[in-house]
Amino acid sequence: MYKSNFGRNGQVRFSSPNEYYQLLGYLAKSDGTTSITWENNEDSGAWGSEGRIHFNRRNIPHLGSLKFTAGNGSTIYRVNCNPFVEHLSKYHGFVQGKYQNISRIRATIPPAYLKDFELGLKL
Repeated sequence: MYKSNFGRNGQVRFSSPNEYYQLLGYLAKSDGTTSITWENNEDSGAWGSEGRIHFNRRNIPHLGSLKFTAGNGSTIYRVNCNPFVEHLSKYHGFVQGKYQNISRIRATIPPAYLKDFELGLKL
């Protein structure tokens, strides 16, 4: 289900459904490039849990406008955006971690955008 903007501060934005579905393919790859997490920051005194996408490679293809913050350890960059992480789970079947069920996610993609999703898988 395409939506063009996520996050109060515009952390995730897309200029077209094509960018959105390509990013979904990229996130679904399950090759260690990315992972999806919920960090329980409230356990360390912060406001609350944070939905994050971790990017583990430096050369990330342009797939929408993503507001990156610095990572740590093997994570080079991350995107902090609860609404987008919730959206991925609710509408496309993404789960926490670096391994995704590509078939389940692919089944949520409208036929008109399957080529974009497949392109994202190959990036």
